Amino acid sequence: MHNGMDTREKILEVAESEFAIMGHAGAHLQRIAEQVGVQKTALYYYFPSKAALYLAVLSRMMEDFERTVATAVGREVPHRERLERLLDDINDLLAEKRNYSQILIRIFVDRTGVDLSPLQPLIAGTIGAVMTFYREGVSEGVFRKLSSRHVFQSLLGSAVFHYAARQFSAQVLDVDDIFTRAAVAWRREEARSLLLGGLLVKSDGDGAD
Repeated sequence: MHNGMDTREKILEVAESEFAIMGHAGAHLQRIAEQVGVQKTALYYYFPSKAALYLAVLSRMMEDFERTVATAVGREVPHRERLERLLDDINDLLAEKRNYSQILIRIFVDRTGVDLSPLQPLIAGTIGAVMTFYREGVSEGVFRKLSSRHVFQSLLGSAVFHYAARQFSAQVLDVDDIFTRAAVAWRREEARSLLLGGLLVKSDGDGAD
């Protein structure tokens, strides 16, 4: 028998996987309840509706992203080291939380009818933290002067697509599983090198526009 907190966490874990695979429209509370090992009516004790459960799953995911970004860009080290940490940590978060990339893709393309406005402060804060950090690096002469909005899109998009399109990514990289430790480390190193090469001001001043 689970205690209340254990049950709530188990519901969130199972629902996260369900929403990642089926989307909001295709997810079924009965299937979630069966996997948790409780009656469907018990779900309503913790979450009054499927929309409320969906928002709770998204909120937990966005809080993870917010913590990851804040930890990386808030360190008292040079901008380059903070950018490296940011790139590595986003990669590792999506590799560890395998449902996140697929949920993010679904958020972008699915029409759920769910009011996502409660998530806006988390989303705006996370995006704003990355763009502010990048602009500060430009002012310091560390990063090339590019659109901070496009930089954010490139950082997030390259990581999300790689882990969301897992079978395609595995075929392109000629690996059996992109989630093995070796494959994750390879992706971390290659993505970091690629993005650093595009964002850092070169010693000869190339790109320092």
